[in-house]
Amino acid sequence: MTYKANRKRRPHVQRGGDGQRKAKPSAASTAQQTDKDAEIARLTLDLADARSKLQEIEEKGTDAYSARKIESLLEAAQIARGQAFDASVARNRAEGELRIVRRAILEARGPSGWLLRRAARRVLAAAAASPGD
Repeated sequence: MTYKANRKRRPHVQRGGDGQRKAKPSAASTAQQTDKDAEIARLTLDLADARSKLQEIEEKGTDAYSARKIESLLEAAQIARGQAFDASVARNRAEGELRIVRRAILEARGPSGWLLRRAARRVLAAAAASPGD
């Protein structure tokens, strides 16, 4: 073996503008810098958005901004009404299916009907005992 093979490698070193040696940045510090750059970019976009809103309010007054805000709120309310209607239809459908299943259990004949009614009583008793669920 030669001397070069036994020698440990030194980390790569960069030289700065003043001739001083600078250690190469680690992966962790590079990741932190990337996170900081991303945060700066996000904050820059937020600032630009706020400035554009302020400029619009200064140019057109608060009426245009308020009208657009009210329009978006009315649209959201209409969507909520539609979702409430869909939920009501689904609930009515489920209640109808539950009535059909209960009637079928009550009208079932023989030992299997008895077992179904007994199981239904136990399920209803367990549901009444734990009102939190």
